[in-house]
Amino acid sequence: MDILHSLKLSAKNSGTSNGSRWWASTTNQGEIVSYNPTDGKAIAAVYNCADADYEHIIRESQQAFATWRDLPAPKRGEIVRQIGDELRKFKDVLGSLVSLEMGKSKQEGNGEVQEMIDMADLAVGQARMLYGQTMHSERPAHRMYEQWHPLGIVSVIRHLIFLSLFGHGMHLLQPFAAIQLYGNLRPKHLCARSRCNIFAIQ
Repeated sequence: MDILHSLKLSAKNSGTSNGSRWWASTTNQGEIVSYNPTDGKAIAAVYNCADADYEHIIRESQQAFATWRDLPAPKRGEIVRQIGDELRKFKDVLGSLVSLEMGKSKQEGNGEVQEMIDMADLAVGQARMLYGQTMHSERPAHRMYEQWHPLGIVSVIRHLIFLSLFGHGMHLLQPFAAIQLYGNLRPKHLCARSRCNIFAIQ
């Protein structure tokens, strides 16, 4: 199927990644098959992960956070901008996958991808607006001020009826130096996997 090939998906896909170039090789924990709701036919499948895969991701996340938190927020925003640009390149085919996997119209599928792009654009601006107030204190030689601190590892489990919700969380958290662990509930497993393929380009 051209849609799957364009998004680097196959009939059976690893369901666990560190977000760059590592994919779990686990195949003995069962699989989740995605069906086309219009005709009930199987589109493709995603393998479940094992406990060892999860532990691997946690270790990788802790190492990534040590680097990500030291990157200035505008630089983190620049990476989000690049992700938005990649989504623009794949908007049509990813919108087609949303339509295929969810039974939505093509226009609505494209609209969900566009909303992810819009949230990436918003996050780029937010990365330069992490302001903090300086407040007067009653104590001598003392001041109070607000300062944004890196969030750390954030676990998100979502039932992705709308692909765009992923953009709301991921893109807006990145300027705040959050390392995000996403667990995707039914039904958009292929959409979730294809996002990883697109973002791994960066």
